[in-house]
Amino acid sequence: MKAFLYGQEDPDKYLWHDHFDVPEPENKKQVQVKVITAAVNPVDYKLPHLLRGSRVKGQPIGYDFAGRVTRTTDDCEYQEGDMVFGKALKGCLAEYTLTGVDHIARVPPQIEPKIAAALPVASLFSLQVLRLGGCGETQGEGKSVLVIGASSGVGSSVVQIAKANGCKVYAVCGPSSIDFVKSLGADVVMDYSKEGFELPNDDCPAGTMDMVFDSVTSPVDPNYEPTARRTLKAGCKYICGHSPSKMDWARYLVWYYTGINVQRKNYSLLWTNTNPADLNKLSQLVMDGKLKININDLPFNEANCRKAYELLKSRRTKGKIVLVMEK
Repeated sequence: MKAFLYGQEDPDKYLWHDHFDVPEPENKKQVQVKVITAAVNPVDYKLPHLLRGSRVKGQPIGYDFAGRVTRTTDDCEYQEGDMVFGKALKGCLAEYTLTGVDHIARVPPQIEPKIAAALPVASLFSLQVLRLGGCGETQGEGKSVLVIGASSGVGSSVVQIAKANGCKVYAVCGPSSIDFVKSLGADVVMDYSKEGFELPNDDCPAGTMDMVFDSVTSPVDPNYEPTARRTLKAGCKYICGHSPSKMDWARYLVWYYTGINVQRKNYSLLWTNTNPADLNKLSQLVMDGKLKININDLPFNEANCRKAYELLKSRRTKGKIVLVMEK
């Protein structure tokens, strides 16, 4: 099968393979899927650095997909031909992938495969990060949420799901994304490129936010936390999609694997928990018109796979980039 891979010697140097082995289910909890659409995410190119590269070398890239089940076991709840979406176990920028039955849900007929493929990482993260911040489905009414990086794949979903949860949304983005972010429902939109911009400010005063979600701060981007944290009410959470501090990640991993929370006070990172119930929740939000995904779609080939990651790293895309294997 055709596949786009992490390099064998250097996982940052991607490879195209025309005859990569088709993966086979290894147990009854796995199914084989013919990929129809696959979305890319920043975690794809950050993963080799988080895992030191050894576990991903020579493997297909990517997590988000939608496709058709092609092989199952006899007692599986899914049948060959079922349209599903979710998280791949061994990469999805390939014609076939493996996934776990606990990591997928059926694609409703009302939802296009390219929309379904864009949901699992970014929108699932958004759904769960709002719960972590106390602004989830039953918690959000009347609360205020600040979203830094509101035009990104994750940020744009956080804005919309927060609005669906009854929150007032304050958003930070670049000048070219202001109209897009307003169209998502953000109540207050701030342009970070304006001279003298900082947080807190008159539009987003100190001590007024119930939660801050920061999708920008990372080892290679500006660190908003020292100033943006001051917008929070006492005791409320600052949640970051990626931290420039290795110690923050170490603390988070202790919490993730042991349940003992040793993270900094009122600060958290988050890994998504991919599960059918939350995937179905996202499908319902899409069908209800409360979650709209802006799609930049490209045909699946080597040049477009490379282009997709160049665009992603530029941080100038609005919404999600999706590779289309078949119409």
